[in-house]
Amino acid sequence: MRHHHAYHQVVLPYVGQLDIETNGQAGFVAGSVGSFVAAGSDHSFHGRSDSACIVLDIPHISAEDAANTEDMPTFFAIGPDIQGLIDYMKYSRSDDFTLRLRTAWSELLLARLAEQRIVLPGRERLAVSRAVAFMRERLAQSIGVRDIARAAGTSSSRLHEAFVRQLGTTPHAYLVALRLDAAERMLADPSLSIAEVAIRSGHFDQSALGRALRRERDTTPAMLRRVLRGGTGGNAQTPKERS
Repeated sequence: MRHHHAYHQVVLPYVGQLDIETNGQAGFVAGSVGSFVAAGSDHSFHGRSDSACIVLDIPHISAEDAANTEDMPTFFAIGPDIQGLIDYMKYSRSDDFTLRLRTAWSELLLARLAEQRIVLPGRERLAVSRAVAFMRERLAQSIGVRDIARAAGTSSSRLHEAFVRQLGTTPHAYLVALRLDAAERMLADPSLSIAEVAIRSGHFDQSALGRALRRERDTTPAMLRRVLRGGTGGNAQTPKERS
């Protein structure tokens, strides 16, 4: 359900994954990815029943922090400093987390997020473009994030942060989605066996493709092939590239 409110929100991962779309920019909160929802932003959330996130409403912040949120990234990488803040909240007893402490915690979190805005956008976009091109070119090969970062001319950690800021996802998750998109297209070709589709789309074998499809798209190669042959479309979710 889409909605908006007159205060900022910070959404941090706890268990599972939360899909979020803010002003047309889609991504997820999970693992090492968090989200900042600015006041007045039109947004929606969706998560499985076993997922949980920390949602921090920030109705009262200092004037300096308010100015710093104007161009805050919608998605951000969670480094050791922010993870430490999450762990502190997670393991604190509710009666120990006083209003004064919550306010200080919120301002410290915003300060850490504001620091992540200091980047070189042009260079970052170029690195992401190089990474995506490398993934598409080597889709069927056994490549990892380290290989992708090297091709993009940056480190694995910087590439991770760039993908989160630019695309709202991680390099690994983006590669998984690209491979599944390719597999879905090939499954529509009756001349290719499922085993061939698996290898050509970068999966180790047919079983690996099946596990990935069940995990990411709640389907199987056989089910998807039947749907595609019936002409009703599949569950493909093409990664959204943003500049």
